[in-house]
Formats: sequence, C-alpha cells, structure tokens
Amino acid sequence: MDFHLSTDHFKYQFIPSKRRSKKIMLVLHGRGDSMKPFKNFDKEIGVPEMNYLLLNAPRKYLKGFSWFGEPPFEKSGVLRIRSKLFDIINELEKRGYKAKDIFLFGFSQGCLVSADLALNYPKKLGGLIGISGYFHFFPRWRQALTLDSKKTPWIMTHGYRDDILPYQETKFGAEKIKDAGLDIEFVSLNKKHDMIDEEFPIIKRWVKTHL
Repeated sequence: MDFHLSTDHFKYQFIPSKRRSKKIMLVLHGRGDSMKPFKNFDKEIGVPEMNYLLLNAPRKYLKGFSWFGEPPFEKSGVLRIRSKLFDIINELEKRGYKAKDIFLFGFSQGCLVSADLALNYPKKLGGLIGISGYFHFFPRWRQALTLDSKKTPWIMTHGYRDDILPYQETKFGAEKIKDAGLDIEFVSLNKKHDMIDEEFPIIKRWVKTHL
C-alpha cells in the first residue's frame, strides 16, 4: 500500500492492516530508542484490523532519538512535539482516518507524549495505550479537556520494580486522570522498566474491545 506523509519532522514506517481497515495506531518509542524494535509490532499485538504508523522522534539522543529535551527545556519541548504530532493526526483525518479510529501507543517518554496528545486533542480518539510511562501535567490541564477528549479510553501498564520511573508516581498520575472523569484502566505488573510478553495479550484484549 502506498502511504506517504507530508512531514519533514519524522522518519516513519507504515505497516498496513491484514484486513482492510481505516483503524490506525501511532507508535511512539522511548527516549534513546527508535521505531526499529517495533518493526514486528503488528504481529506481536495480533489485531489484523489495525494499521500502524511507527515514528522516530525528531531529536538525536545517544544511539537513538528523543521526543523532547531534558529539564528545564521539557515543558517547551512537549509543547513543540504536541504541535508536530497534531499535524500528523490532522493529516490522517484528511486521508479518511476518523479521530475515533486513531489510537496512540507510547512507551516511557513516548507514553508522556501520547498522554499529552490525548489530553489536549479536542476530539475523541480511538484510545491510548501507555507502557511504563509518566505524565507532564501543565497548569490548568483539566480546563483544557473537552467533552469529546474526555471520552478517549486509556490503558496504562506499569511495573512495581520500575527503577527508571517510580511505580507510585505513575499510579498517582493515573488516579488524577481518573479523577478528571476519563476512562482509564491501570494494570500493575511485576516487571521493571520494559515491555514483557505478558502485556501483549492485555493490549490485544483492550484494543479489540475498543475497535
């Protein structure tokens, strides 16, 4: 399938669905990583109705890439990447992918970016999947929510033994999301800061429920 985005900000790879569909998932890697480890993500998730758009973050970082800079530049960096990814979502909508059929997947730093998109995109999205992630809550973030954005369903998984992003801090962030009226499922796992085989059937079940 011919797929071309009009973007100078991201290198990307499009993985078409096994069954003809206009459902699509944006896949955002963690800091210092790239889209390369997700080349077989469609097979690992096992949802034939889903297209996948793998993105490389725009900033070089170590041997990989980063979505935004370190503090004190984190806030401005998150705002910049939000704007660039909004452009991607808007372009997908123009190509016939409805907002309600666009899913976000993010690992670690990619989860923060995905969460920021879901909180600030004015329409209901298909859903957000956050793995071993965290949040950046801008001032008055609750007021930025729209009636439609609050309808976007979430699932987040996190490990008790995560030595990079503390479990309790992420769990507290998820509770703030829930208190704001969003539908979020928080799954606690016995893992470190990684993605384990046990998570794939959890994600598959959740995605199939929200297709």
